[in-house]
Amino acid sequence: MRKRKGKKLAGFAIVILALGAICWDMVTSVSTAIEEGTYRMESEFDAITAATTKVAVVPSDYAGLANKRSRTDTLGYEHIEDMVRKAIELQGGLDNVVQKGDKVMLKPNIVEKDTPYGLGTNTDYRVVKALIRIIAEHTGNDVEIIVAEGIPRYDYDDPTSTHSSWEASGYRTLLADDDLTGINFYLFNLNQTYDDLEKVDLGTKGTAAPHGYSYRIHKKELEADVYITVPVLKIHDTGITCALKNQIGTAPGAYYGYNKMGTTVSAYSRLVHDVGHRRWTTEEIVDLSTIAGIDFVVVDAIMCLETNKTYNGSNQVRFNTIIAGVDPVAVDNVCTRLFCMNPDDIAHITLAEKIGLGTNDPEKIEVYGAPIDEIRKKVRQNTSENGLFGQGNRTWVLSGTFSGTDMSAEQISGEADLEPVAGENGFSQPVYFFDDRIDLLSYYSGASSIITYAFTYFYAPRNEQALLSVGSDESMIVYINGEKAYEYSGTRSYNEDKYNIENDSKTINLKAGENKLLVKTLNKYGDYSFALNICETETDPNYKGNRIDGLKFYTAKKGGSSTTLPENYSDNKLIFENYPNPVVSEATIRFELPETCNTTVDIYDTGGRHIMNLTDKNLRSGIHYLPWSVSMNGQRLPSGIYICAIRSAHYTNSIRISVTE
Repeated sequence: MRKRKGKKLAGFAIVILALGAICWDMVTSVSTAIEEGTYRMESEFDAITAATTKVAVVPSDYAGLANKRSRTDTLGYEHIEDMVRKAIELQGGLDNVVQKGDKVMLKPNIVEKDTPYGLGTNTDYRVVKALIRIIAEHTGNDVEIIVAEGIPRYDYDDPTSTHSSWEASGYRTLLADDDLTGINFYLFNLNQTYDDLEKVDLGTKGTAAPHGYSYRIHKKELEADVYITVPVLKIHDTGITCALKNQIGTAPGAYYGYNKMGTTVSAYSRLVHDVGHRRWTTEEIVDLSTIAGIDFVVVDAIMCLETNKTYNGSNQVRFNTIIAGVDPVAVDNVCTRLFCMNPDDIAHITLAEKIGLGTNDPEKIEVYGAPIDEIRKKVRQNTSENGLFGQGNRTWVLSGTFSGTDMSAEQISGEADLEPVAGENGFSQPVYFFDDRIDLLSYYSGASSIITYAFTYFYAPRNEQALLSVGSDESMIVYINGEKAYEYSGTRSYNEDKYNIENDSKTINLKAGENKLLVKTLNKYGDYSFALNICETETDPNYKGNRIDGLKFYTAKKGGSSTTLPENYSDNKLIFENYPNPVVSEATIRFELPETCNTTVDIYDTGGRHIMNLTDKNLRSGIHYLPWSVSMNGQRLPSGIYICAIRSAHYTNSIRISVTE
């Protein structure tokens, strides 16, 4: 394994800074009419991986645990360590992550002072304790472990100031823990050190334009050979906090302030969450994750929080689960689905995939351990933020500008049936916007009194009702498959909240297969933008806003009628496989349903004898994972060939599973 220092810093320009001499000329929150860096050509994102990855999901009642407990029980340390060990084992171990002599940074999520462990606000320190023990064992105690976080403190201008966050959350107790005696580890506060900051220039890998694609990072992080993020899973105003969002805490408080919004020492230094009419938090998360070079993820999903990031007395959701993997994007994908949310609605997940930090494609994510469907719970989202809208489609093919303000006039003959090809007949190549608010004012260089078109295809996984959620400043028309699906005439303002930009929604009927979508918009008065998503028909604001599961936007025609299902489902067959094969003690059965339907999965021997039923219930469309412990009535089955058969109303399939010693 290459040392992380070389892997992480390749291609980045790094300058050591004396903080007192820093002068950072950066964009502040003053709004301008045209904002720089709000869009990028889709062709510039060429890093999406084709590789598959493993994510382990281990609840406290998992069959392979020595110390099983109910998912509703309070857990002791022995249960948590057992779960962490099993999750690391199932996803492939640490051989390709940590080596002897490495300097390993563990980055928990500690965001609130005076908050006891186990509430769901901060990462449970017992998860970190288990990791310290496991890493020390793996390396024969030939390792240096730094537990580092940007801990808040009362006086962030005083580098000697301490804060009760370490104590209340339990991390100080690790220093005197007999179980950790002799292990070389220590706690480090990224917010308390003014010295030894380095400037990291991301160049073309950067995404947050207001930062100039550069950040100040403490050298402790940059020098680490291995970086392991250890978040607590919870709802946040960015959708969720998990593997990627946890890196906001690496922005050193000595420069950015403990709340990342500036210090009195460096008045102009802050994370640029807000500029003009939009936020850049998503891009900051992705940029800081790029710098971190995440090597491994262990998620504390023991006690989670719904509605917001801080325990408020009524927002706890106990999952009693540990999730682990080497791919932070895939881990965030799995964790989002555990919350019954759509990963395609979480902007930092989809953007991280675009720049090559991992995969957000469920077909490339192999879940080991417990199936997601057995653990997932519907949690209340942040109703004051993007829970009301989800992530709108951000990649479009755009027309040129047409002078005028009469939306009833066709600017292109037969506009309703337009099916433009990118780069032809006046239409652009695909353009990606760094926001749900498609910033046409910047794209068209401030032109006014114009009408333009934006086009995309989308794939709908089934026939169903959906909510067409839209936002705009001025008049807009939406055509789906040549029919007018939505029209607004006049002027209006987006919600002041920069995430909740839905003005209106309308129930529409989706047709399974490929569909075409055209948006026609007017710019008369100057602030030219629109937003669009296709969401579930949920009306409860606690759960509203999820994009239709399995619905995908894309700009190049794939072909097929509106009633054609993907090739995966042809000939009444389903994608159906198991791993590992051959199997020694435990297999995972993976299958994908094209529609929500009652589904049975059974195991037989080659003589046709029924061994056991794995499921017999109504399952939603999409990918499912079922564990099989290679047993019958609690006894391990003898070696040999077994048949796993799946049946639903319209689809059948079977596979052979080899059981060996």
